[in-house]
Amino acid sequence: MRLKSLELVKGGGNILKEADSRIPATLRLLHAERSDEIFPILMEEIVKLGYPRAFVLSVNFETGEVSPIAGIKCSDSYLQKFRTSLYADHPIVSIFHGLKPSILPRSSSTGRALYCHPIIYRNPNQCWEAERQRRPECMATDNFRNARKLSLEGQQCKTCEMRSYAAAIVVEFPKKASERAVGELGTLIELANKYLARLFKIEHYYNRMRDMEDTISQMNAVMMSMADPVVLTDMHFRVVMQNQAAAKFFKLPDETTEGLIRAIELNNMLFSAALSSMAISGTETHRDLTLVDPNEGEELLFEAVCVPSFTREGLPSGLVTVMRDVTDLRRADQELQANYEKLRAAEDVVRQDRDRLNLIIENVGDPIIVCDSDGKVVLVDPLAEALFGSDTDRDPTRVTNQAVLDAYVSNFTYSFSDTVTQALNFTDPSTLQVTEFDARSGKIYDERGQVAYTVTVLRDWSPIRKLEQLKVERRMLEIEKFASAGRLAATIAHEVNNPMEAIKNAIYLLAGKVKPEAEPVYGILKSETERVARIVRQMLGLYRNQESVKPVNVNTLAEDTLLLLARQLQRSNVEVVQEFAELPPAVVSSDQMRQVFSNIVINAKDSMPNGGRLKIRTRQIRSSDGLHGWIRVLIADTGSGIPKDILDSVFEPFVTTKGEKGTGLGLWIVKGIIGNHGGKISVRSKVGFGTVFKIDLPMVRL
Repeated sequence: MRLKSLELVKGGGNILKEADSRIPATLRLLHAERSDEIFPILMEEIVKLGYPRAFVLSVNFETGEVSPIAGIKCSDSYLQKFRTSLYADHPIVSIFHGLKPSILPRSSSTGRALYCHPIIYRNPNQCWEAERQRRPECMATDNFRNARKLSLEGQQCKTCEMRSYAAAIVVEFPKKASERAVGELGTLIELANKYLARLFKIEHYYNRMRDMEDTISQMNAVMMSMADPVVLTDMHFRVVMQNQAAAKFFKLPDETTEGLIRAIELNNMLFSAALSSMAISGTETHRDLTLVDPNEGEELLFEAVCVPSFTREGLPSGLVTVMRDVTDLRRADQELQANYEKLRAAEDVVRQDRDRLNLIIENVGDPIIVCDSDGKVVLVDPLAEALFGSDTDRDPTRVTNQAVLDAYVSNFTYSFSDTVTQALNFTDPSTLQVTEFDARSGKIYDERGQVAYTVTVLRDWSPIRKLEQLKVERRMLEIEKFASAGRLAATIAHEVNNPMEAIKNAIYLLAGKVKPEAEPVYGILKSETERVARIVRQMLGLYRNQESVKPVNVNTLAEDTLLLLARQLQRSNVEVVQEFAELPPAVVSSDQMRQVFSNIVINAKDSMPNGGRLKIRTRQIRSSDGLHGWIRVLIADTGSGIPKDILDSVFEPFVTTKGEKGTGLGLWIVKGIIGNHGGKISVRSKVGFGTVFKIDLPMVRL
């Protein structure tokens, strides 16, 4: 993971001024498209929360060094005080090993108390490789369950071989800091870590994909360069791929003659017959095959070796046939030993090529350079050739790049290290722009244990920009959909506003004229009309929450909603079960939370046309550190349930299970309200058994 340098984020002046303060932190973090954009955004959002300064300490798992990599409103001298090692006796090191947020008391070096929040790559789900191989070892899930301690050798997945990251967000407390502010800070950091882990894994899989593409290209080049004919056929013995040596016997050239056509047809017939015979026998893997030389017209004797190929699921997909010309071996017994030595030499070359390809698969990046034991370049890919050119290239930029590479390769070849990683700067000859590459090198040894080749891979993160355009296009489609929903909501609210004003005036004129026994109903009518009017005003404001929030009891809001909808539920033969626990207050908008409960309860009623059971349960979720906590509300029904194909998109606009009777905006509005309150909402459902909505709201301690 490559992060922005310290100079780009410290001070926070220009970056903080350019940031749009109206955009929530969640959206800013969600808009990040690369892992190295998360920490700068997080630093800015922490300062927005009112903290004097903040910085990030990162762990280098190769050296064990703990050093600052990003900061805001922090001087270099201040940050250097926190540079340490995982093996040192330092308060921050103990926080890394414990992986729990802690508060460091005020000291003479820092001046104020510091809030330290460690983060590490974690995920509740196993990586794709672990699921496919059905292996329990996965670094992501182990970190999520805190099953492993922070160590240099432990933070690498044994299944997908991905290296983890670990960092600590250190925030200096202001003179006054409430528990709620600390809770919001922790929630923000955990949210940033969630997005960081997602981007980190995407970049890992992208690099793996590039590795496989380069490997396939290398394998294809090796096959095409082989002197022996190699033919790949499918299960019906039809040719899928063949190298140039095989095309000489089985493929018609552009200029043909009658004799050449007959020779090619005869060769194809003989080859298909040999494959069919080996397939029928089921035990043969090689046999002698006689072919006709299309150019000379003489018979040639080949030894055909067939190896079956399989799909990822283990099913046969075809045959790979390698044909070795043994005509001269069969004609002259004296040449047998010479050809045997050639075969051993060829096998040694194939073994070294195999080792070289395996090393490339492990370390492949962008430009790849293979050098011999003398440090001379013997193989480069097109990207490396663009940087260094050929031996006869006299371009000054490429000559300078080659000099830097030669010095680096020579030092590594004669060193005692098997692998090394170092930062190197090269200039792009086309743009003259200097780019810092992460050079990773490894050695290939011969039979005597001597260095035969060195492989150097230069990694650059710039190719990731190719994915950014696709992400932008997808995000534009989502923005357009939400914009359409906003315009529709504003139009509906405008049309509803006028009759609502008339209803309010009529209710005002009824004041004092209502019979005493109807006063409770009149009060409910008046308060609910006011609430609908406020909702309409919010819709006209495109859901910009302008209403002040205050501490209220969620149980009271739920009871009010059930009281208002009691008659509808009774008419629908719906049994209501309440299980309310003793709750602390939550800082929410009363009207908006009533709107949330009303939408979900009405949806539950509509899903039970023949009656059923509606259960509302509240409880308090406590945290281990005593600073955080949630108020959980569960609303469950025994209705028809939500189909599986729309369950994942039920919170999107215009998604409904009611057909033409529903607008598909209710749950979308509910999710927006819960999100604006810093909460979470989820749903699980099964067709024919009912639906359960889970709402978590941040707990407030007064």
